[in-house]
Amino acid sequence: MFVVFKKEYINNLWVLLPFILVYTGSVFSNMNASISSALKISAFIYMLLFVIIKKKANRNLFIATLLFLPILIYDIYYSFYWKAGISDGIRYLFPIITLFYGYSIRDKMPLLIKFIAFFVVLNFFVQIVNYVNWLRGVDQWFYYTSYTGYRYYNMTAGILRATGIVVFFGFYGFLNLIAFFILRRYYFGKYRKIILGMAFFSFIASISYKAFMAFALILVFYFYKQIFKIGTYLLILLIGVYLYAPQIINKFINDIVIRIQLYIIGGHTVRTESYKVLWRNIIHGNWFGEGVGSFGGPASTTYNSPYYEQIGFNFNDFQSAWLRLPTTDTYLPHLVVELGIVGSILYLLVLIMPLLRKKIPAIVLIIYATLFFDMLFSFSLNNLEYLLFSFVFIYPIYKYETSLKKQYKTQTNDYQ
Repeated sequence: MFVVFKKEYINNLWVLLPFILVYTGSVFSNMNASISSALKISAFIYMLLFVIIKKKANRNLFIATLLFLPILIYDIYYSFYWKAGISDGIRYLFPIITLFYGYSIRDKMPLLIKFIAFFVVLNFFVQIVNYVNWLRGVDQWFYYTSYTGYRYYNMTAGILRATGIVVFFGFYGFLNLIAFFILRRYYFGKYRKIILGMAFFSFIASISYKAFMAFALILVFYFYKQIFKIGTYLLILLIGVYLYAPQIINKFINDIVIRIQLYIIGGHTVRTESYKVLWRNIIHGNWFGEGVGSFGGPASTTYNSPYYEQIGFNFNDFQSAWLRLPTTDTYLPHLVVELGIVGSILYLLVLIMPLLRKKIPAIVLIIYATLFFDMLFSFSLNNLEYLLFSFVFIYPIYKYETSLKKQYKTQTNDYQ
């Protein structure tokens, strides 16, 4: 019995190893970027080898990937610099390999549910410590260091944005939003309500406006029957906060107005300008791309892509003494410019292949909606942190839903 238990424990560890590597890498992201990158690349290589060794893949996903790969190889070869092409070319494979890995571990959903619950609890208690140290004025391990040596952290309306152990508030809001809906659907352990409360509190505490908008869209499209009830709770919460500290609500409103002005209704920002480039590429028929590493991604700025000068896109206009953007922070313009219209369509077809089914669980649609919405304003679609808390769950959810339905039918037949 001990041997069986030990074998199961080791097998579970192998399944969770990419999560351990990637999120350990998150911890090091501000302390040692080299270690962080090495851990994440190790996770990618591990998942790739795991898939090859298992020799099991979804047929449609495999065929779609084969159709896309020639375009990717062409645009890597066509890149202005081979290092830029390979660097960003590998990143295009991140979501694809994550989907393949999810299919390889599709029978491990019970284990993944336990991991999600554990990760929520771990991050929650770490964040409590972060709050205490912030109030004490302690210089914490996850604070950023500017090019001038200044130490800073993300704060909105005078409040520290929650990050847990993952360092970035945007991802912290994303992971807790996904975790809340998955645990709400599948987790029925002893402390279910407490853990759900932790996930929702952490989601709110991240103060991630992208996650808030994604949550609002989910409520409108998937939980419209409960939207009045949830809206009432949120309104009561806002009124309570306003009565206790009206200056906080006023600061939040001002912060939202500033972001709308910067990112939506105008302004000379890297995001708005990148979408103008996207539109020009579509209008002028950029069918097969300018080459991987040419626009938007980290390789384009690291290796000084000539495409920026060619189109008059002055990336330095968006830099400052304390912040240097490594990307345009928008994925779609990056995708269309580098791979072209044909390559972009084939790439997105690969990624949505799991959706081409007759019946799709609501939680799968929620995961896709949240990730794709975030992708409009970030590079989450090529970020292993995001992908290992979204795409990797898709195929396990499909199989788990099937097993739950079979279990329900069996129990119904036994009752009859």
